Amino acid sequence: MEMLQVLLKLVLAIALGGLIGLEREASQKPAGFRTNILVCVASAMMMTLATLLVEGKGGNPDTLVRMAAGVITGVGFLGAGTIFQARGTVAGLTTASTLWVVAGLGLVIGAGYYVPAIIFCALTIVTLLLFGRIEESYLRKSQFHYHLKAKARPYILSSLRKLALHHGVRLERLTMKQEGSSYLLAFSFSSSEEKEQEFNQGLLELADIEELKID
Repeated sequence: MEMLQVLLKLVLAIALGGLIGLEREASQKPAGFRTNILVCVASAMMMTLATLLVEGKGGNPDTLVRMAAGVITGVGFLGAGTIFQARGTVAGLTTASTLWVVAGLGLVIGAGYYVPAIIFCALTIVTLLLFGRIEESYLRKSQFHYHLKAKARPYILSSLRKLALHHGVRLERLTMKQEGSSYLLAFSFSSSEEKEQEFNQGLLELADIEELKID
């Protein structure tokens, strides 16, 4: 296998893994742009290595199957780390599934099937974007408007964003202004009532929150 072909596989893995990662990053998911690129590149490199061993060292073709199985198993553990449980609700399944899909994408690229890899990537992005919009519009979401008064701490905005990320809530129209020794924050988001209640509970546990109003 020529070095140019190996380089092509890695570049394609970066490009396709990055496209999926951009969607995850835009959706404020824990495993975002760089994570998906690294998973895709690593999977492509492992499959490329297995191919090189078979072609150059006279290895058993079963090496390819074992390498693919090893990668999928390893990424399974990585995906499990993105799943968390809070108050009886499991979250992060889509993120874990996406990492597993990206690992499979890397294996397809590493095996040299470039056109199927591009089609695979396109279908994955369509699934995440299109069906995500359908889910938001028809299956589960209500709109909530929050107005907060919090102590003027430099980390309050960071704490709010981390809480939203933890509960899978995407904050919209976020504004903040200072009034004396306090910050006034306003934002909206769409979610199920169960997820909104979990976010609400987590918000009330923040020590710096002084007042909370929900429309």
